Amino acid sequence: MGLVFCSCTSKKKYSDYKPTDFYEVQGIIESASPTKDPFDSSVQKDIRFTYFLDRDHPISNTEHDLEMFEAQPGYPLIVLVHKNDETISFYGRVGILDSLNLKEKNFLAERLSE
Repeated sequence: MGLVFCSCTSKKKYSDYKPTDFYEVQGIIESASPTKDPFDSSVQKDIRFTYFLDRDHPISNTEHDLEMFEAQPGYPLIVLVHKNDETISFYGRVGILDSLNLKEKNFLAERLSE
């Protein structure tokens, strides 16, 4: 009988954190596609989003199995970013923050006009 070792680490979910660990930034949906599971509902989506739109190199992330009827490429969304690690982020909700700076407004205006 042999020994088997398994390093089973999975990506943390938003629910693994405290809501106070995050702040909101503006983002945009880059892609939204149905999940690979043929038994999922048509509103189940895998999305790719970009945030820190005012930076020279915005950050992108993905989330899987979100129930998002309204998920379409180009839709603005609010991204929840971890206070201590800005690469940890989650979909917050579709919408636009009230406190956009000029560069973010121009980025969104350009994308929304497409």
